[in-house]
Amino acid sequence: MSEKQKSAEDIKSYISLKSAFTDYTRFEGDAEQRAAQRSAFLGDFEYVPLYDYDKLTFLIDDEIVRDKKTSIQQAVLELEAAKDNPENDPLELELYRRFHEMRLKKIMLVESARDLLRPFGSLGQESARESFMQMNNEVYGDFNQEVYMGMLSSEASMIGEFQPGNRLARVIQSELQNVFDRMPLGGCVENEILDNLTLDKLKQFIHKKYGAILSVDSHYYDADECAAIMNDALFAGNLSQKGWTVIVDPMKSNPSTGNKYIRLPVSTRRTAAELRRLVLHEQEVHARRAQNGADSGLSLLAGGTADYADVEEGLGVMLEIAVEGSLDNPSFHRARDRYITTGLVLGSDSAPRDAREVFEIVWRLLAVRNATQGGEIYDEIVRKAKDLAYSHIENAFRGTLFYQKGVAYTKLKVYYEGLAKNANYFAEAIESGTIEQALEIAMEGKMNH
Repeated sequence: MSEKQKSAEDIKSYISLKSAFTDYTRFEGDAEQRAAQRSAFLGDFEYVPLYDYDKLTFLIDDEIVRDKKTSIQQAVLELEAAKDNPENDPLELELYRRFHEMRLKKIMLVESARDLLRPFGSLGQESARESFMQMNNEVYGDFNQEVYMGMLSSEASMIGEFQPGNRLARVIQSELQNVFDRMPLGGCVENEILDNLTLDKLKQFIHKKYGAILSVDSHYYDADECAAIMNDALFAGNLSQKGWTVIVDPMKSNPSTGNKYIRLPVSTRRTAAELRRLVLHEQEVHARRAQNGADSGLSLLAGGTADYADVEEGLGVMLEIAVEGSLDNPSFHRARDRYITTGLVLGSDSAPRDAREVFEIVWRLLAVRNATQGGEIYDEIVRKAKDLAYSHIENAFRGTLFYQKGVAYTKLKVYYEGLAKNANYFAEAIESGTIEQALEIAMEGKMNH
């Protein structure tokens, strides 16, 4: 082999390099310890939960991560050098450059989270916060102030129009009105993300497309039962034949999909309708796109292009909404509430908040939303509202110290942002009569379709 040929082979190593790095897996921890902290927080025994982050504490000694970081940096240098060769495709080079740089940024995001846990002085702590939020911005993009304020305006209107039916409902309404009175909401409007006609057509299409894998009855399932049913769905969808499986993982606090596993937390509980939505999101979006990307032979589509995160999560939420045929369902509310939670932490409406301050607002909003038709709020409604609100708080403060004001892991905002992009994408496809082709394109791999 000539020196020129050898050089060409070396320069292509950026294609075969496996630079996948999942940031949120570094924020996982012992399920029992976190359950105890959750219980103490919800019982008002602790102001905020305090999680252990062993995977962050020992990150600096992780040779695998260190080697991965070095190899990614080398790949980026190779890509820069490859630009000088006129025989190389500039579009391919740019796709791979962004792919590797995004993985490097995710490592840097995790490293900045580790620095948040160090016992710095005030100046060092402030620097760590700025670095963490900067890396969140680099990975997950800007927070849309206009969208957020529109959501708050809708929530304020809901609270103002609410007719409380008992004393607890009146107290909660008054407390929320005090919060909204301090927010500059004048002129803010929330835009409708999908109209009813488009949703109805999407529902018909999704039920026809995925009917074979959505055949669960009306029972209520625990984690093991969910895993068993989802493994049957993987088989029906021809994914178990390619190595995919569902397991219950005690280290998970949220469902996650990767490396041919769909992992469920031990706390997983689902009704039939909830399980159908979970199958569509984890199997028919995350697993399907990863497998199709791998089948294509292009590592980018298997591991995820630099800008795939929001549209992929949003596609999962889109299918969840479509199977129900309405925006008034938990999937839409979850994505929207996560966006509101992010904004409340960042203080985009007034001032930054810590976990307790955000929690006290969010659970009250959820309680009013789930009040009885007569406007009554009872202890059980409050309990469920607090439980759900905690899930949003836990998501927002992953990898952080919950008492830090304005410090959020902003991945939770991409669900709504990606949903908005997919809503436009599928609305245009329905209008032009190309929804089948649009879904095929969306499922080609982990990319920004």
